[in-house]
Amino acid sequence: MDEKRMGEIALLILKYKIAKEGISLSEINRELGNIAKTINVPLDELKEFFIAFYKELLEKILNK
Repeated sequence: MDEKRMGEIALLILKYKIAKEGISLSEINRELGNIAKTINVPLDELKEFFIAFYKELLEKILNK
């Protein structure tokens, strides 16, 4: 399996888990900071990713 496909599957798993379990909005900034440090990704990039991710997830939920 190539890295692109692995990334696609990882994103689908993330979407599934977030849709099912949710995430605490009161702790999101701290959690994103911790994640950014752990995975060695700049915080601004991670925030940009999560904004796009949640926008897509919210659109799917509201359009059901």
